[in-house]
Amino acid sequence: MKVSVRLFARYREAVGRDRVEVEVPEGATVEEVWRAVAARHPGLAGYRPFTLFAVGNEYVQTSRPLAPGEELACFPPVSGGGDLCITSPPSR
Repeated sequence: MKVSVRLFARYREAVGRDRVEVEVPEGATVEEVWRAVAARHPGLAGYRPFTLFAVGNEYVQTSRPLAPGEELACFPPVSGGGDLCITSPPSR
C-alpha cells in the first residue's frame, strides 16, 4: 500500500519536500513506514529516537498499524524558549 508521509521542520529541509510517499506492505506499522522513509532519505535515520508521530489529530505509538489512505506526520524534536522569568517592577 502507498502511505503519504508529511515531514516538518528539519525533516522537510533534509528531504527537500514536505511530503513523500512510500510503498509498504498492507498493515505496516508506523515504525515500518519510518524505516521505509529513512531508507530513501538516510539523513533522517539519526533523528529516529527523537521523532514524534501522528495520524490525523492524534499522536501515535510506533507499533500502530496504518490503513490505506491514512497520512503519517513526522515531527522532529522541538526546542525553544527559556525558563519563564517574571519579575516585579521596582518599588518606588
